[in-house]
Amino acid sequence: MATIGTDLPNMSDLMKGLDPDGAVATVVEALTKRNPVLEDMVVKEGNLTTGHRVTTRVGLPSVGWRRYNEGVAISKGKKGQYDEACGQLEGMSAVDVKLARLGGNEAAFRASEDMAFVQSMNNELSTGVFYHSTKTAPEKFMGLSPRLDSTTGPWGGQIVFSTAGANGNDNASLWLVCWGPESVYGIYPKGTQGGLVPDDLGKQLWDDGSGKKYRAWVTHWSWDFGLVVQDARQLVRIGNIDLGQIAANTDELVDAAISAYYRIFDPQIGRLVFYTNRTVATYLHKQAKNATKNSTLSIETVAGRPITSLLGIPIHVTDALGSTEAVLS
Repeated sequence: MATIGTDLPNMSDLMKGLDPDGAVATVVEALTKRNPVLEDMVVKEGNLTTGHRVTTRVGLPSVGWRRYNEGVAISKGKKGQYDEACGQLEGMSAVDVKLARLGGNEAAFRASEDMAFVQSMNNELSTGVFYHSTKTAPEKFMGLSPRLDSTTGPWGGQIVFSTAGANGNDNASLWLVCWGPESVYGIYPKGTQGGLVPDDLGKQLWDDGSGKKYRAWVTHWSWDFGLVVQDARQLVRIGNIDLGQIAANTDELVDAAISAYYRIFDPQIGRLVFYTNRTVATYLHKQAKNATKNSTLSIETVAGRPITSLLGIPIHVTDALGSTEAVLS
């Protein structure tokens, strides 16, 4: 099993140099820019052809004090194993050959047409990172929300409530993830190519849907992907953010985020990032304007964009996170 690149590589590292003429590479580069999760996530090759088998320590050996001429009891630690599966996201795009020739640059036209198609795959994977569940859709992969969906679950202690009186289905979440090769990371099946894989099938006769044929440039897109939470202590969900109750002049979200930070077992072993939707991010940005009141919040300009940080941890906006979550309990 190998980790792609060095120094906590992300999905973008997998996608560089896919296409010598630059057409597909351009599409892929734009793809990562539109999805902060792909930009932040650490990605590893799985140790199974269908995913990854995780071995974790579930019990420590016992130790004790001794005196001279006394023995020490033999003990050993305990380990457990579980498998994380990869899902197979695929699609097919077809571009009319004559239409592609109109601009005089077929490769560039194909790239522009494929952009929307690839963005759809990007949206689906982004949504899956937070919401997909193999319990209800076994062909997919297990996302984060099904793992932290109740305080009575195995890792319920990693849930922080934002609004005590949350109700209805107008709630959101603020996630704190510590991406790392021993905490939370993406995977692709053993012996395969990671990331988005384009297969240019060339010119083919394509059905227009009515049984008539035309010549088209056909590309098959595939993305085998899984998500591993090797150590759930490196993951926190701030739930029950009732969008009907929060306001821009309160510290409620900041207090919850501070509590979340101290639920992370070891912040030093990975890349810490907050994720939320546009609505919650807007409130946090407005709160950050009052630097004297919210000294834990700050605003920095990165690559020409304002990025709000909390405790020095960037808050990234993703449209994959919704505002219609049910109340957690």
